[in-house]
Amino acid sequence: MERPSHIIFAPHSRSHRLPFIGLALSLQAAAVWMFVHGLSDYRIPDIIRDIQVAPIPDKETTERAKPPEPVFTKPEPVIVDRPIFDVDRNGDDGKSIHANTEQKPVIAAPRPVVPDHAPVSIAATHTAPPYPPIARRIGAEGKVTLRLTVTPEGRVAQARIVASSGRDDLDQTAQAWIVAHWTYKPALANGAPTAGETLATVVFSLINEH
Repeated sequence: MERPSHIIFAPHSRSHRLPFIGLALSLQAAAVWMFVHGLSDYRIPDIIRDIQVAPIPDKETTERAKPPEPVFTKPEPVIVDRPIFDVDRNGDDGKSIHANTEQKPVIAAPRPVVPDHAPVSIAATHTAPPYPPIARRIGAEGKVTLRLTVTPEGRVAQARIVASSGRDDLDQTAQAWIVAHWTYKPALANGAPTAGETLATVVFSLINEH
């Protein structure tokens, strides 16, 4: 069986297709018209809107802060004891008046005991103090005069410098040595031992050392 080389359409077949083609075209035109008119009325909403901030009005402060009121306190009254008067009237006329005030008794201070005899030194205990090493090395000499307070037991309780040697090491050595080693026969007052004072002199000499 042979295959036909081409298909021959009959003229009457085209007339049957024309109504369908016209219907398709009209549908397409209607769809295009509806699409175009639909887009023309549609608006895209704004995504970011402008933010409007209302300005804050400045408040003018016309009122000033009042300073704190000062606080006044009344001072406490001073209470003074008034003297008490005893009034004695002599005679009928009442011209002579004697006023007596209360007085506190006055206590007299005890008088210091004045010794009859001053303290007497015990020569055996009056040894010379050691020479300070630095004063010996530089060849320093001097004389110290001290006022001693002697107890009723004969011990030296205090040694005050009356005339300095000019060097602190010489003065302090003399003070410490006398208080630690020197003794006295105590002062006497009415035959009884009592505290007394006396003067003492210490001489620092390198000649006496040799």
